[in-house]
Amino acid sequence: MDIAQIKANVDIINIATELGLQLDKSKKCLCPFHKEKTPSLQFSREKQIATCFSANCDAGSMDVIDLVKKFYSWELPQALKWLESKASGSNYSIVDLSMPKSIKQDYPEIFDNLKNKLGKSSKAREYLKGRHIDYKKVEAGFNTGKDHHELKYCIVFPLKNKNGEITSLYGRSIYNNAKSKHYYTTNRKGLYPNYPNPETKTLIITESIIDTVTLQQCLPDFFDSKENQVLTAYGTNGITSEHITTIKELKQLQEIIFWMDGDNAGEAATDKYAKDLHKLLPQITMSKIEMLENEDINSLLDTHEPEILQHLYKGRKTIQSLKVKSKSLKETPTLQIKENHAVYEDSYVKIELMGRVDLKDLSKLKVTTVIHNVKEPYRTPSRNNADLYNDDQVEKLIRKTADKIELGTIAIREAMDKVTRDLEVYRLQQQNQTQKVKKERYELRSVTLKEQDQAKRLLQSKDLKQTLIQKLQQTGIIGEEKNALFLFTILLSRKMPRTLNAMVQGTSGSGKSHLIKKVADCMYDQNKIKRFTRVTDKSFYNYGEYDLQNCGIILEDYDGLTEEAELAWRELQSNHKLSSSVSQKNELTGEIATGEKYVFGPIASLVATTNFRIYEDNESRVFVIAIDESEAQTEKVLDYMAKKASKVITDDQEKQVIQELQNVVYMLKPSKVKNPYRLELPKTTKQRRRLTQMLHDYIEQITLLHQYQRQQESGLLITELQDLEIAIELMFNSIVLKTDELDGILRQFYEDLKKYVEKKGKSYEFTMREIRQHFRISKTQMFRYFTELQELEYITRSGIGARNMHKFQVCYWDNIEKLRQEIREHLTNQIERYKSGTQRNSNGTLLERSRV
Repeated sequence: MDIAQIKANVDIINIATELGLQLDKSKKCLCPFHKEKTPSLQFSREKQIATCFSANCDAGSMDVIDLVKKFYSWELPQALKWLESKASGSNYSIVDLSMPKSIKQDYPEIFDNLKNKLGKSSKAREYLKGRHIDYKKVEAGFNTGKDHHELKYCIVFPLKNKNGEITSLYGRSIYNNAKSKHYYTTNRKGLYPNYPNPETKTLIITESIIDTVTLQQCLPDFFDSKENQVLTAYGTNGITSEHITTIKELKQLQEIIFWMDGDNAGEAATDKYAKDLHKLLPQITMSKIEMLENEDINSLLDTHEPEILQHLYKGRKTIQSLKVKSKSLKETPTLQIKENHAVYEDSYVKIELMGRVDLKDLSKLKVTTVIHNVKEPYRTPSRNNADLYNDDQVEKLIRKTADKIELGTIAIREAMDKVTRDLEVYRLQQQNQTQKVKKERYELRSVTLKEQDQAKRLLQSKDLKQTLIQKLQQTGIIGEEKNALFLFTILLSRKMPRTLNAMVQGTSGSGKSHLIKKVADCMYDQNKIKRFTRVTDKSFYNYGEYDLQNCGIILEDYDGLTEEAELAWRELQSNHKLSSSVSQKNELTGEIATGEKYVFGPIASLVATTNFRIYEDNESRVFVIAIDESEAQTEKVLDYMAKKASKVITDDQEKQVIQELQNVVYMLKPSKVKNPYRLELPKTTKQRRRLTQMLHDYIEQITLLHQYQRQQESGLLITELQDLEIAIELMFNSIVLKTDELDGILRQFYEDLKKYVEKKGKSYEFTMREIRQHFRISKTQMFRYFTELQELEYITRSGIGARNMHKFQVCYWDNIEKLRQEIREHLTNQIERYKSGTQRNSNGTLLERSRV
């Protein structure tokens, strides 16, 4: 047929239906050539054309030939051949259509030349960066149009044959005004990224090359194995005969996963190709990824963390519609297995298995059976125990049962054989299931566009610090405003390049655990927040290599850590990894050899402790703050409790605010920071070198918190003086504690003691009972306070009174407020000099004012 005859013998409406387009009563449908929620593609039977009226689409008006060409990304001969088959009633499949012979071109040389141009084009780099792709890690080039006549102004990707040779090219236009976004060299052939490895067991099929590159960069662990591969379809209708042939040759293939876009075209393509491939490979499991509506793999990264891809992959679903219902199901009954009970029933016998199936030891198959005669149900069933892997026991059971229920041994033997085979399959399936990645404990909540906009506006607000403090108070954190925000930013650092750690000191029942729990609740993706009440000696070493990477660790009682656990904790904090030399047994030969085991960080952590003194090597790695245990703070907490009890404040209100803060955390992205300022701590500060580094790391964290308000330079966020001021304000108490000889809990008690004594005269002598009763402190706690203060020579035993009661005096009257003022002035003066442009470094050289 010629073109006129083809047009005369096909109807565009029927062809649209053949293509899987769903037309409404007005002959409208969702346009497959751009993303939309409202139908804009209008069909006309009278004019035999289809027209897209969306301003976002370049399809325009198309006749039936143009429609098929664009829909399948075909050349004219392919489209005519397919339409001719429809006009003549021939049963051609898309898989059957062969590609025209390619025009010989030296594509390897062309691509090698274009590859060198990618890094030199700022527009190409910016485009890939906007698509969350690292141009240094992708095999691609850029064509300005000067080096090759096809694929002009495109980022170019190579398509390869079975030998890994480049046979044609794909181009993705980076210009918004381009007529199309997707281009191929003449007579396209080859696959992307390459032909799958022959050892492939799991194959992912994506809709576009950009999606494939995104998966490769965001799921590197998945693609480390030769058994896991990805293959790109050339659009929703672009699985060619080359794809099909390649897939059929994968002899070890077990599962095909369709990861198409979350639109109607993607759903239709998944259904169509899953059915086609299932007919060819009925033994292969067909699965699909359930995508968010109108999203593709790459666009998900605009609004979500990369972890969502792993989450979606783990939640893939088997395509149930492919399972063919057999008419002979009643003739081939199967064993129905529940937790403690399994039943098999055919026309002659009913076998019940009582109790659980042993899934651990596969070398035996012990069961307790209750066997009934189906034809004569009134007979007493036969009850027995047997190992189905012991032929003697099974044969004895069959003969004994046959005599009791008066049924032939052949029927019972066939039923027992079927039960045994079904149990074997069940046990192997359960074993495989347990070996898969553990299911996430918390479902990853999707953040809607509206929630993202609200969170972004909050992050752009000028009073961000105060707003976050108010939000944290509304979650149930009372009276610890600055400490709460300080800990919030510390834990937030778990997703950033440099992580931070903090320790909260307080007496028992002071609310330290409540504080860190509430802060942890405000983190997005609770699967990345690990909460422990106890840690055994080796537990950290037994995690998988990347189980703790970029996690936030909450330890409610640091005092319970053993020396071995503390060592692991320190290494994760400072070196960001644990390394062990371990003995490993070869399961095949039984030989034992030395191997290496790693657990990688980094981690951010919040821990609570009641200890005054922490081992110096542990304390030097963390920020330390003390819980406010004053009477005024107690009254605030009691008032909040009363409001909760009277339902003035409800749990739902707290949960709503927690979700808002989670949205804020979700919107913050990791980034590198350039800090042009240097701050020096007082020389009296303990561990001055390490604390100075921690101070600058925390300033970076404050800059990251304000990333929606900060300028960027070469991809780096630029720290402003406001970040220094906020950082110092929030971590000031921690700096003071590092400078002070007394720890936070002890300092609070000592200040209260001095006030009490000063009212009675500085030379006043007091007893331990007197102070204990005045401050309502337990005898054990008071003894710890007095012992510590005596060792540090802040109080002294002055004599013995009646009934041998020891008397004490304050012998050292320090001035903590003066110390705090000196530290604050020391830091504030440095910032003021930066503002005036007169700050000098340690050598006396004048530092330039920041050009931010």
